[in-house]
Amino acid sequence: MKSRMTWFGMMIFSAIQLLSQQKTPLVITGATLIDGKGGPPLPQTVVVVEGQRIMAVDRQGKVKIPAGAKIVDATGKYLLPGLIDTHVHLEDIGLSDVGELPAAWDSTDKIKQLILINARLDLIGGITTIRDLGSTELVLQVRDEIDAGKYPGPRIMAAGMQLVKKTAGATKMKMFLDYDGPDDARAKVRKLFAERVDLIKIRLTHQRAIPSIEEVRAIVDEAHKLGLRATVHTDVPADDLVRLSIDAGADGIEHNAPLRAKDEAWLGEMARKGMTLMAGSGEFYIQRFRDASFGGSIGPAAIRLFPDEVLSALRKGADTLRDQTAQMEASGWDAEQVRTRFVRETDRARKAGVLLIFGTDAGAYLAIHGEEYKALYGETKMGSNAMEAILMATRDAAKALGKEKDLGTIEAGKLADLIIVEANPLDDVRSLHKLYRVIKGGVVYDPAELLRSYR
Repeated sequence: MKSRMTWFGMMIFSAIQLLSQQKTPLVITGATLIDGKGGPPLPQTVVVVEGQRIMAVDRQGKVKIPAGAKIVDATGKYLLPGLIDTHVHLEDIGLSDVGELPAAWDSTDKIKQLILINARLDLIGGITTIRDLGSTELVLQVRDEIDAGKYPGPRIMAAGMQLVKKTAGATKMKMFLDYDGPDDARAKVRKLFAERVDLIKIRLTHQRAIPSIEEVRAIVDEAHKLGLRATVHTDVPADDLVRLSIDAGADGIEHNAPLRAKDEAWLGEMARKGMTLMAGSGEFYIQRFRDASFGGSIGPAAIRLFPDEVLSALRKGADTLRDQTAQMEASGWDAEQVRTRFVRETDRARKAGVLLIFGTDAGAYLAIHGEEYKALYGETKMGSNAMEAILMATRDAAKALGKEKDLGTIEAGKLADLIIVEANPLDDVRSLHKLYRVIKGGVVYDPAELLRSYR
């Protein structure tokens, strides 16, 4: 079958994992370093990795190269921190609201197969850490199997099921966990904690009953007591839900409702409270509607890895999106007006001091895993310069995950999550798609080999 890992591919991956457990130092030489701190690029560098962590970073000639080290010659290339996508859905492949998979794919084995493909696509795309914001226990299982070295994939921080207010007559969804009252809300947070989630996702939507401030505060408070962060999905626009999220003390808000809030002072309040905002790339939204062709929306890696039945569903999804675009344009939708609004909103948030973080909602609306570079390029069309966009996906994303001590920048002591690209992404962020190597926890992956070894 097209999407099954070959015996040879499994042997290659097992060999890579075995090498990663050895103590042979890894040294990357000659690259121009963009370290994720926001400073100017540093040419002709040496980075020494021992085990999973970076031991030294400096110019060539200033770092002693350990005897017997494995050398990766990156002369003429660019070295950056591994990218972090703070909002993905591994159980989704890009069909949300635009199509459905055949019924035969609604099984545990099939869904896990798609999760593993999505994880591999993300790693091939230079994404070394993802935050999955809504899933079943399958993603938690895959997270653990990737950590154990059974499969290749990024680091996964998973929220598990989304917490939603119990609503009479609402359809029960497998990725929703409902609560009713503050005590029950706290109990459901503890249930998720017992299932070993990495954070809590609260879903606030006018499609369901709106919880009280006491209920949302109970969720956030219980999460914090357990050492977890709590982020909130809100409808767009929805000023009441933004206000509820801020008052409840949430750590972050997903999607761009705060950018549309009538009271601009709320952005300043978010900044003072240290709340993060995953607004999503408005330009990426526009890209998908303006170029809804199958080839334009879905890259060659996804076409190579997804089974034929899945690709067929995605083709139908692209047709649906194209029809939606035509209807929107006939009703007066104008891409340039939307772009102008997004730029204005991004500028408002930056001036207010809000920490903007990178997230694509990969899995929805033909947002295909592994294609995140398109959304990062989109950020440069929304008022951010190339360095600001890169920081959103490295240093700032790590802060939002509470992982700034380990991830997000290239410096001694940090985990060796790195990407080597062929061209300068500060000239064009799309160069991040020209990957030479991906390194996660000191393990070196050749993106082309990851693609070849799975079919």
